[in-house]
Amino acid sequence: MDLISMPTTEAAKKKISFEDYLLMPEINHPYEIIDGEFMPSPAPLPVHQRIALKIVMALNPHVEAEDLGIVLFAPVDIILQRHPLRTRQPDVLFIHKDKLSGTGFDVIEELQMLEIAPDLVIEVLSSSDTEKVLSGKLSDYQQIGIKECWVVSRESRSVEVLQLMQKQFQRLGHVGLGETIRSKVLPDFRLTVNAIFT
Repeated sequence: MDLISMPTTEAAKKKISFEDYLLMPEINHPYEIIDGEFMPSPAPLPVHQRIALKIVMALNPHVEAEDLGIVLFAPVDIILQRHPLRTRQPDVLFIHKDKLSGTGFDVIEELQMLEIAPDLVIEVLSSSDTEKVLSGKLSDYQQIGIKECWVVSRESRSVEVLQLMQKQFQRLGHVGLGETIRSKVLPDFRLTVNAIFT
């Protein structure tokens, strides 16, 4: 059954298997699948997309210039587990080239699905991201061994950098306007908080 044409309540009730997922059409709208349940999200606000774009525009040239790997942005699914099916869609992600079979565009063409744990994920908070929702995302990211997560708050104009240590995220830094984001995953990358919010 085509999930796009199903009412939201029906789509949410239908348990989706990994095999169903492989047959799904391309969906250019945010959603996640949590233990087989299709969970659509509202389209992000323009300001949310602008913040994510600013991050990508700063991050991608650095990653390409240093030949570090690839940067992708939402919507793109990370397959957390196949049974029951669980996916997440961070706003921005970085995968180090050591996890990939090659470099450049050829790698992207080979990635029919993303079952590789990114090294870095970035979540730009939306109004729908309650503490419970964010906690669920962070728990999933911990489980698959994502090394670092940035939580970007439009409300406080700040970025919290979390580092995975002993299978738990620990705060590496919490920076606001006038400060610079520092990353363990990308130690030579510098991005000011002001650059994200201007």
